[in-house]
Formats: sequence, C-alpha cells, structure tokens
Amino acid sequence: MKSSVAGLALGALMGTPALAWQSGPSATSTPQVRTQSGVATYQPGFFTDYAPVTALDMVSRVPGFGLSNGDTSRRGLGDSFGNLLINGRRPSNKSLSLQTVLQRIPADDVAHVELIQEALPQYDMRGHSRLVNVVLREGAGRSGSWDARVQISDSGRLGPRLIASYTTPVGPTEMTFGLDTGMSGNRVERHTADHDASDVELRRGHDNDQRQYEEFAPSWSMNWDIDDESRLRVDARANIWTWHRVRFAEFQTVSGTTLTPAWFEHNETENHGSLYSGTLSYQRDLSEQLTSETLLLATRERYEDGPEAYETYDPLSGFTGAQIVDASGEIEETAFRQTLSWDPDEQHSLEVGGEHAVNARDTDFAIAIDDGTTVTMLDLPVASTRVEEARSELFANHVWQINDRFSLESGLRYEFSEITQTGDAEQTRSFTYPKPSVTLNYRSDDRNRFRLSGRRDVDQLDFGKFASSVDVQDGNSTLGNPDYVPQRTWTLEGEWERRFGDEGSFSLQIGYDWVEDLDGWISITTPTGVFDAPGNIGDGTNLRVTGNMTTPLDSLGLNNAVLDVFLEWYNTNVEDPLTGEDRHWSGYREWELRLDFRQTFPQSQMAWGWDYFWLSNGEVFRAREYQEHDNTDGDLDIYVETTRFFGVTLRAQVDGVFNDGDDRRRVFYDGSRANGIIDSIDYQNWSMGRTFQISARSTF
Repeated sequence: MKSSVAGLALGALMGTPALAWQSGPSATSTPQVRTQSGVATYQPGFFTDYAPVTALDMVSRVPGFGLSNGDTSRRGLGDSFGNLLINGRRPSNKSLSLQTVLQRIPADDVAHVELIQEALPQYDMRGHSRLVNVVLREGAGRSGSWDARVQISDSGRLGPRLIASYTTPVGPTEMTFGLDTGMSGNRVERHTADHDASDVELRRGHDNDQRQYEEFAPSWSMNWDIDDESRLRVDARANIWTWHRVRFAEFQTVSGTTLTPAWFEHNETENHGSLYSGTLSYQRDLSEQLTSETLLLATRERYEDGPEAYETYDPLSGFTGAQIVDASGEIEETAFRQTLSWDPDEQHSLEVGGEHAVNARDTDFAIAIDDGTTVTMLDLPVASTRVEEARSELFANHVWQINDRFSLESGLRYEFSEITQTGDAEQTRSFTYPKPSVTLNYRSDDRNRFRLSGRRDVDQLDFGKFASSVDVQDGNSTLGNPDYVPQRTWTLEGEWERRFGDEGSFSLQIGYDWVEDLDGWISITTPTGVFDAPGNIGDGTNLRVTGNMTTPLDSLGLNNAVLDVFLEWYNTNVEDPLTGEDRHWSGYREWELRLDFRQTFPQSQMAWGWDYFWLSNGEVFRAREYQEHDNTDGDLDIYVETTRFFGVTLRAQVDGVFNDGDDRRRVFYDGSRANGIIDSIDYQNWSMGRTFQISARSTF
C-alpha cells in the first residue's frame, strides 16, 4: 500500500510535462526568485499574476508551503507558535491567528517573502520543516484592509460578514485595531432510516435544522520598540457569540410500501458565550549573541447552552413528553514562558528556558424528563466537575549548521504535571514526561532536500473527556472518565523535497508513530447502567505517507495556472480491547485528498479556480456501537474574481457544488460489541446544501 501512494505521487509528478526534473535553469536565473543557502526569496513581482491584496494572498501562493498556526494537539506554548515570521520575528501567539496577522498587512507593504527550507541557526524553527518570513518595506506606516462578504445559504438566508483592520503609529508604538463580525444562517437537512437486526426498514424520518450564528470579535495589538535592545508586543482579542437553532422533525413507520405518521419532534435552543484572550511578549537583546524573551498568556472562556427541550408530539394526541438539557462551562488558561537564546557564532544557536501553565475547565450538565405532568431530574454520573492541570516544563534546543549541506536540530523537554478533578469525581494524579527530539537536514543542491527526524510528543488534554454529556438527538450518552490520560507518541519521520522552476515543488514524507495509551472508547459500568466513555485503549501504530505537489500547467495549454495537490494515506492499527482483534483507529480516514486550482488572466484582470476535498470512509468503535462515515462525492468549491474596478477584488463563489451530504451507518449491539449480536441499524444523510458567496476586499 505504501508503494502505491508513492507511485501515484511520483507518477503524477513524472507525468506532468511542466515539471523540469532534468538539469536546466533553476530559480536563481530569474530576478523574481532567488535561492541561496536554504532560503528562497520571492520578490513582489512573483505574485503579480495572483493579484494579491494582502500578505495572506502572497504567502498562500508560495510553492510547497502551507500556513500552520501551530500544533494545538501538543502541549506547551512552544508548539502553539506557527510557521510564520514577520521581519524575522514571530508575530503571533494563541491570541491571534496567523491568517489574521497576514490579513492586516497590505501587499504593497511587503518588500519580499522568504521561504526558509531548512533549519538555520538564525531562525527559530520550533519543529517546523519550513518557515515563511514576510519582510516589510521600510517606511510602512498607516494602512488598513477590509473584506466584506455576503453568503446565501441553502435556505435562502443572508449571512453578512466584515473583517477589517487599521494600523497606525501612536507615539513610539504601532497599534493595530481589528474587527471580525457577522452572522450566518445555514440549514441542516437530515434523512434517517431505522432498520432491525435483519436490516429491514422499520421507520424513516426527515428533519430541518435551521441555525443562526452571530459573533462580534474585536482585537487590538501594540508593537513598541522601546529602544535598540528592547521590544514589547501586546495582543488582545475578544469574541462574543450567540448561536440559535430551531429544529422540526417528522417520523413515519414503514410496513412494506405503507408509511404511517408516527411522531413529531421539535426543539429550540440558544447557545451564547464569550472568550477573552491576551498575550504579552517582551524581548531584550542582552548582547549581540544573547536574547531574552518573556511571554505571558491569559485566556478565559464562558458558555451557556440551553435549557433546550427536545419535545415529542403524537400526530393525534399532541404533546407526549420532552427531554430537557442544560449545560454551561468555563475554560481557563494561564501560562508563563521564559526563554534565553544564545547565538555564539554563525554555526550554532542554543535556546534554554522554562514554562509554567495552569489549564482548567468547569462543566455543569443537567438532563430532565418532562412527561407532561412532572419534570424529573436524571442522575448522570460526573455531570458537574472541575478539572485542573498545573504543568511545568524545562527545555533546551540546539541548532548546528554542520556545513553548507548538513544541519542538525536537537532538543529535550522535561515536563511535570498534576491533574486534579473535583466535584462529582475527585482524584489527583501526577505525571512526568521526557520529550526528546532530533532532526537531521541534508541539502544535496538548491533543488533537493532531505530531512530525517525522531521525537516524542505528549498530546494536549481534552478536558471535555473528564465530564459526562448526552446527545439527545443522536441518542448517545457519554460518561466522563476521571482516569483518562494524554496519549504519548514516538515518531520517526523522513521527507524528500524537490523544487523545480519558480513555481514547482514536490515533497514525499513517510512517518511511523508508536502511540502509548491511544485515545478511544471504553465501557464503564455504574450503578445506573453501562456507558460509553472516552478512554485509553492500549498501544497503537500508524504508518503514514504524505505527498505534496505544486505545479504550473503552462505545458498543458493552461497559461498562468497552478495546481496544488495534497494526498495522504494512513495505516493505523490497534488491538480492540473488546474483541482482541486488530483494527483501525476510531475517527481516522485511510485516504485524504485535496486539490487547489487557480488560473489568472492578467490582461483582463480576471481569475477563476476551484478546490476539492475528499476523504475515504471512516470508522468509530464504541463499546456498544459501530459507526461508518462516508462523505460521498467530496466537497467542490468554485469561484471567479476580478480586480478591474477601483482596485477592489470582487469574487463570486459557490461552495458544496456536489451537495450530496455525508452518509453515516450506525450498528447498535445487544450488549457489548464483542458478542456481535446486532440489535438495530440506523442510516443517516446529513447536508447543509450549496452556499453562494459574494465578496469584496481591498486595502487603504
């Protein structure tokens, strides 16, 4: 199977006439792209045909590069920083996304864009294989950008949205004010069919789920070059939202070809909440080789959901009962990180430091039964609880430029953590995790690069797994698991990257993961019954092969056209704790495909394009249930845009062209899934329909 993925990727690459594998002019032969010592520099003229409005448009067209906000599944602030630099420094943190940072920079303010393709001592890679450094022109002062959109949902509702920012000098500082606000009104349409153990249809249902989401998200940033040695950056963001839903469903019994109305369901709810996040970063150059950085982060989130009544009506007698769900929660994160960086010479860079963080989540969940006369509260274990983790970490990272072709990254982090749970479940546990890493980079020439790495990771805790919840609409109860621990992974990974011409890039990555305490579903027995619960199901492995390609299509007669291809294959394996048989991991798809095509017509100032996303079938293994998910024909989006009028980029777009929705099959068992006795089978198709969007964006 591995060879088939590699063969497919290489076959596509070799079969594209535009890809220059033979010796010939390289990127260094054009003034728009220059490659030297592991850094490719793209001048503004390289992006002209893409008609960029902001720096985000430019970065998204750098061949072989994908913007990443950091790996939030790994623990620590160090991994939450993405693969973007602004003038050689990381501009963002958990308070602002990289997309937001780049959207605030007009394309005219960009002097050039650098693609750092390997670990170099002067750049802090932080585990990323590639970085982009956006270098701004001198004298960039007041500037702003705006993006106004209107989306038309399948139900005909309008969803306006405005994203705007303005940057201006204020005394010795530079301040940026941003706003992201709008609403959407998508409708979810479901078709269900309930079958018995012999797969004979018993009931079918259809429901419309009309949703409306509104949010208001202002942000503010300040950059202050205090003096030649000191810099202060402050980022603050708020997000206030309201989510409203009205659902109506009808169900019918099936007897041969006869359909008889059985019952109706209605529910209406409102979810609202707020999030406030702020980050302070202070850097000071203690000498030409020594730099100190202090980082403070604080995030607070609060939400309330319900009370939401799932009401049931008989076609003749009316109201028959309701299940009432009420949930609320608070999420907190506070972190402090201190780093000392030392660059003794051009070949070495050393970083040492420490980090302390406190994460917590309070969850309250209640469910009641209304039989039309009385309301009775149900006793659900671990429904009201607080989980708090205090985590400290010491770390050291070293980058060594061995010679012009080899570089070595190495690091060691040692973590101490204590998890405390109170409320319906009370427990305290302590853990220590060593997390070493090493990466060897080899550049055979300016076109070919090889990377071999090994590391140990510890996943971020999902505090929601410690608390119980009920999905009334889906008929699922999930018990909170106080014994849940984060899964740990040893990874060995190799990558080959080849670049061709100015716009071409291909990379092939092969990785193998050994996972301890894999996340999955377990069965927990309580005095009130047997429940599914998230938990650790043992050790597992994952072999993955990933191919990325960016290629121009001029040789196929499509001038100024570029195609991006992403193809990934997973071969996951774990021993099922119930059956003892080897199987795939829950929730993972074996294949994933992404295609992104764009063609520009510079003379007419027009462009069009499409993107396509497809996943193979996925499986979920619960204690008493098996699920199979299929996203049918995938997701195709098409757009056309122009820059002909007033310097504004106008775009018309259709999302979800195929509109086949997602299919799901659920097999319920009489008792444990291990005994194989099927009780019933449920089929569902879920779709939000096509959406249409008109947008305009520009800078000022």
